Amino acid sequence: MTKKNILKVLSLILVLGLLYLGRSLFFAAWVNSRPVFRLSLVSELERQGGKQVLENLIDQTLINQEAKKEKITVSADEIDQEIKSIEDVVKSQGLSLDDALKFRNQTRDDLKKQISLQKTIEKLLSSKITITDAEITDYYTKNKSQYDKMAKFDSLKDQIKSQIFQQKLTDEYTKWVAELRAKAKIHYFVSF
Repeated sequence: MTKKNILKVLSLILVLGLLYLGRSLFFAAWVNSRPVFRLSLVSELERQGGKQVLENLIDQTLINQEAKKEKITVSADEIDQEIKSIEDVVKSQGLSLDDALKFRNQTRDDLKKQISLQKTIEKLLSSKITITDAEITDYYTKNKSQYDKMAKFDSLKDQIKSQIFQQKLTDEYTKWVAELRAKAKIHYFVSF
């Protein structure tokens, strides 16, 4: 066997090895000796949810740009503290955080990204939100039936304030992100 033939055989083995290792780049699955191509999978995913995913990515980009402009960051400690709080709630329901994440088809990294985004939004918008004692009292009065009859109003104030804050944050976010989108120059290169 000549050097040239040996190089051809080694090249063929190398190419086949790379194709085998990189098979998930081309194929999503094999069904009864027939391939399901990755491109078909991606096309179907885009058709089913591509527009919403793209809009979410655009919103995240706008939020991150605003946070950078305002010099707002979220520390690892803030994220860890929130994860600890979530773990406590999930544990009280008899689950582990990892089990709850698996159920939602998420990873801890996904959760950290969500928390970081949420905390960034809170930091960007919290100065626009005020909550009065009258609002807290009014909320309690209207939603009294949702709380334990033995619970005292004073012990529920922080929880109610948090609920009102989240409602107002959602409302403020909707207006704010619409303003950001209106000011932004967004060029779409795909349509769904």
